[in-house]
Amino acid sequence: MSFRIPSWIGRRSGRIILSLAAISAITLAATGCNKIKLGYEYADWVVTYSVEDNFDLEKPQRIQLKDDVHAYFRWHRKDLLPVYADFAEWIADNARNGIQTSEVDSGYHRYRELYRRTLEPTVEKSVNLLITLTPGQVDQWLERVHKKNAKQRRDFSGSLDERLDHRYGKIIDELEDWTGKLSKEQRNRIKVLNRTLPWNSGLRLELREKVQEHLAGILKKKASREEIHGYLANYVMDTDSLKSEEYRVQCREFDSRLRTMVYQIHNILNPEQKRRFIQQVEKLGRDFRTLSAQD
Repeated sequence: MSFRIPSWIGRRSGRIILSLAAISAITLAATGCNKIKLGYEYADWVVTYSVEDNFDLEKPQRIQLKDDVHAYFRWHRKDLLPVYADFAEWIADNARNGIQTSEVDSGYHRYRELYRRTLEPTVEKSVNLLITLTPGQVDQWLERVHKKNAKQRRDFSGSLDERLDHRYGKIIDELEDWTGKLSKEQRNRIKVLNRTLPWNSGLRLELREKVQEHLAGILKKKASREEIHGYLANYVMDTDSLKSEEYRVQCREFDSRLRTMVYQIHNILNPEQKRRFIQQVEKLGRDFRTLSAQD
């Protein structure tokens, strides 16, 4: 549990699940749709492994974890994957007819709502595990996340230009999964657009560290289930209550500029790239329906 999302689902598995958001995937580095089916089949194992890699769990805790993870993905497969498929089809229809700025806004809000619905049940299941942790297990977890946070700080130690160039490379790699090869001119234009997005990863890391320390404290003092649940829910559901004013401002600015960027990127794609994008999104929707129908 790295606490990028402080629950057993983890951000890596969140990407596997949430890569339905094809419009947002252009700039949010979601998993390419050709990987989604294989990734989803192993998502429960990835989640379980991620948690056990961060905590030294006893046998009863591991059993509870596996039961909760299995129940979550059973629910998610049956109840949410059809909703993801509907959303993918909506994106494809809008892309086919020519995406307008209002549709980018609408699509982004639909994505955020699906994100909320996906993560909301993880809070309760996370608390199921967290309330069983001993002070020693909490200390072991803190030691591990401190090391991971230190590594991420080292990753952020380069100049702003270096960090933005790294993000630009990730955007290009993910976008070409959806559209095929981009031209040099298209790449250059996207590089300029990338620099219009604030770089707020440092503030996000500061928030995660703050949440980790506070959560460790309330776990060690054996706070009530209600207190732990409420604090975790505020973080997992990405509310503003735990963010600094600077981070809140940057998040709003990022969201606004991201939607503009998505619209601009769509407009620089050539007809063949747009056709490939639509085909990829349609395939994603079909994959979601197929997965949902499986036992």
